[in-house]
Amino acid sequence: MRKRTLLLATTLTTGLLTALPATTAAAAPSHLVGDFNGDGYQDAAAGTPQASPGNTSWAGAVGIAYGSSTGIGRTTSITQNTSGIPGTAEDNDFFGDALAVGDLNNDGYSDLAIGTPYEQVGDDVDGGTVVIVWGSSSGLSGATTLKDPAATGHDRWGQSLAIGDFTGDGKADLAVGATGTTQWIVKGGFTKAGATGSKVSFTTSFTATGGALRLTAGKINGDGKTDLIVGGHKKLSSEKYLDRNFLYYGTSSAPTQKLELPYGWQTATGDLNKDGFGDIVVGQTENTTDGDWSFGTGVISYGSATGIASKADIPDFGTGRPSIGDINGDGYPDLAVGNPEDSSVTTVNGAVLVHYGSATGLGSPVTYTQDTPGVPGSAERNDFFGTAVLLTDVTGDGKADLLAGADGENDGDGLITFLKGSASGITTSGAANYGPSAFGISTAGDPTLGGTLTG
Repeated sequence: MRKRTLLLATTLTTGLLTALPATTAAAAPSHLVGDFNGDGYQDAAAGTPQASPGNTSWAGAVGIAYGSSTGIGRTTSITQNTSGIPGTAEDNDFFGDALAVGDLNNDGYSDLAIGTPYEQVGDDVDGGTVVIVWGSSSGLSGATTLKDPAATGHDRWGQSLAIGDFTGDGKADLAVGATGTTQWIVKGGFTKAGATGSKVSFTTSFTATGGALRLTAGKINGDGKTDLIVGGHKKLSSEKYLDRNFLYYGTSSAPTQKLELPYGWQTATGDLNKDGFGDIVVGQTENTTDGDWSFGTGVISYGSATGIASKADIPDFGTGRPSIGDINGDGYPDLAVGNPEDSSVTTVNGAVLVHYGSATGLGSPVTYTQDTPGVPGSAERNDFFGTAVLLTDVTGDGKADLLAGADGENDGDGLITFLKGSASGITTSGAANYGPSAFGISTAGDPTLGGTLTG
């Protein structure tokens, strides 16, 4: 199996980005985040930087799953060999290593920002690139390269991405991570011709060789501006390197650092207690003494009008990425967490833990494995079910559905499992699996479909 450090940002392979058939004539775009074709059903993207399109090795790809009333509808994939996408698929580019979703050009369709951190740009080895693939009534098509404002000052431009209105001017901005200690915000005003707003920056405290490895956007203090969580490696005195996370509040200029969050290398935001302020979940927390992971634990930092107001531990958490959404439509967001290290059936078969929200807080988790009755497939050694999870309303019924990745399935081919949300919670009715072939993806080079999901 692939080493787990790389699997933190992986999931799909190649194929052509074909046009969707025409939908309802003259329908207005939905403006939903994650709806690439504006039809009212949220879509999903899966980055697979280890994909090997054509004769390449780890050139990378991004898989696209379009929503429909019955679940995942059309599937396709994007590589740097896809018509309309800048660049060429080359060995070890890692196209799709970072993804972010949002309406950057304000046309009502969500766009997809894709990072290729190991792309060689001219003579700049591992300089990195970022492209924006544009949403439209026919889905994602065409792309524009986002120019690196300081190519000589860092490497791996695009190793992390986040979209939000960080300056509060009503336009979506794009945060781009790279090595070095400078964090960049490209302000709104994006066009398909390549125009953007101004580029602003601020200094982080992370190591120059690592830089910003994680970027997560959310509205924490209710001032109308999106806030930014910046994560990366940083030493604590003479101890081991820790995965540290800092909260930067949005301002009319550059985001401003406010406080340090719990140590850990998985983050998500959402209003878990339904008070109108975003909360921050940090998973795979780390011990401050020796830097070891505290597997199975997480921390919620609750937002308020003045910022973080309180914290609470989540003892039954899992070891994968968290995702937040209202599965049962009761108005209280729920929390899904992958636990790819779960060995309840066999060695690291994997599981997904779902904590349902309520007026009294998150409940004890309900566990799903590939051996749960009604879940398609079977729990097998090294499947890593739950490597990534995503809660999003694929079916458009007002209830978040669950997509769960198993990037070790079939010796590294990977798999995505779709489970519907319902008034009673996750249901296995209509459940389905999607392997690489569903996306037109080659299994050459272990594409590890299911390592990263966003939407």
